[in-house]
Amino acid sequence: MKQPDKLWYDIVHRFAEQSRCKSRKVGAVIVDEYGHLLSQGWNSAPIGSVTDDCPRCNLTNYQSGRDLHLAICTHAEINAIAHAARTGKVTDGSSIYCTCKPCSECAKAIISAGITEVVFDKEYDSPLTEALFNNAKVTVRKFIDE
Repeated sequence: MKQPDKLWYDIVHRFAEQSRCKSRKVGAVIVDEYGHLLSQGWNSAPIGSVTDDCPRCNLTNYQSGRDLHLAICTHAEINAIAHAARTGKVTDGSSIYCTCKPCSECAKAIISAGITEVVFDKEYDSPLTEALFNNAKVTVRKFIDE
């Protein structure tokens, strides 16, 4: 494949557009070691809920990275992992491409799913995420559009 990172970033940003989250639109795709798409996800309310029900998004002064316990949306990375599980896809040794660097909760799920590489576009400051990925020897790199 000529420029796999570019391809996956074109695709991951399309999936991010599916999000109805009021604070941030995030997409994720999981790719196997041969460069085939295994799964995809975007941050969204669980089945049976709607984004308008989100107490966090309905706060008048919410801030990114705060009051996450109030959010009803599932993060894109976890949705992609869950979709892979529901459809019987093995994620061991795969890569996940994300529009945003994962939070610590998503990092835990990524590690538990056996994903060995994370490629992200936008920074998200989470020292715990860094420590978790380092301890698990997960390769983390920022996407650079060339």
